[in-house]
Amino acid sequence: MKTSKARMFNRKASNPKNKPDQIIEAIPLKSGQNIADIGSGGGYFSLRFAKIVGEKGKVYSVDTSPDLLEFIKNSANEKR
Repeated sequence: MKTSKARMFNRKASNPKNKPDQIIEAIPLKSGQNIADIGSGGGYFSLRFAKIVGEKGKVYSVDTSPDLLEFIKNSANEKR
């Protein structure tokens, strides 16, 4: 699987110009809640959401690319 596309999406999402922290703060997400990350790309927000909702919550990463979803799955497993 090519990971360069996923890493590129994550670099763009995490760029301070795109205000990722403000995006996270705008969503009143709490431990135990569920959230869907539609168009999840490389999973930058999915992984941040997962940290917030914890083990009792769920993050649904949705993307049209199976390779990107596999990248997110692998990244989440590495963070466990």
